[in-house]
Amino acid sequence: MRKSLLNLIYCPICKAQQFDLSITQENPAEIREATVTCRNCQRAYSVHDGILDILINPSQEILNEQTGWTQLEQMVVNTDELMLSLPDGIGEHKAAWQSQAENFHYLWSQVQLTGGETVLDLGAGRCWATRYFARQKCNAVGLDVLLTRYVGLKTADVYLEKESVYFDRICGDMHQIPLRKNAFDIVFMAATLHHSADIQATLQQVYDVLKPNGRLIMVNEPVVGMFASKALSCPEVEHGINEHVYRYMEYRQALRVLKMDYQLYPFIGGYHPVITKANHLLVKTFPKQLMPKRVWRPFLIAQLLAYGGILNLIARKRA
Repeated sequence: MRKSLLNLIYCPICKAQQFDLSITQENPAEIREATVTCRNCQRAYSVHDGILDILINPSQEILNEQTGWTQLEQMVVNTDELMLSLPDGIGEHKAAWQSQAENFHYLWSQVQLTGGETVLDLGAGRCWATRYFARQKCNAVGLDVLLTRYVGLKTADVYLEKESVYFDRICGDMHQIPLRKNAFDIVFMAATLHHSADIQATLQQVYDVLKPNGRLIMVNEPVVGMFASKALSCPEVEHGINEHVYRYMEYRQALRVLKMDYQLYPFIGGYHPVITKANHLLVKTFPKQLMPKRVWRPFLIAQLLAYGGILNLIARKRA
């Protein structure tokens, strides 16, 4: 972490915003080992491998998530080269990442950055997306409950060392984001929100940290059709990972409660093979600016309601 991160956090115990910093190891890029102490309640938080750990009293769901992802990481061959290729993937991993990569690249093409934006990558995981913002000279912060290299925040060292980018990392809970209100221009979430058991409460946290006119960017969020079962059976669930699936109207209602305006964007992938092929063809054929404004919104809503699919959107907090 860098000292400037202290200007964005608050103490999750007492909500104070003043801290003392005791550094034990640093390099030219960042502080690697340190203790951050709240001046008000004297709670001490550790910095290890450059990651500020401000996760307090983790729930059983979080503990299960940490254990489950660590187990899954050991079942797959992960390398630095694979991390550097994300979200596209390489070799045998390419097919598994294809639709996620295409959705990300399409939505990324719609995000106009000036550089200098303060960005929170919520549920950053491996931090592959965090480093995209860092490349654009944004003040980027990745937050997740996972630390394990190749699935969690320690993966960031791959990008910091081999791509010469920088971003801060925080181990923290998205249900209690330990960051100050009105601090971020952008909150980015890639396949993150469905890990929450209460999307309304999580989006309220997102809303609080966004500046007025700040943007929420969501990509690769799974949506289940209105007639489909919400029951899940997958390796993640079997390993205790907190997976949920929601219907389009649940996401819509959560955003409406917060009075956030949003724009839907096309997706590739989903639960219906014909829809998937049609989406893929249209995304590749039509101009980028034409589709979201004239063709996609009613078509997308009908697809998401009836068949489910992938939710890609950009929402804005009103001034």
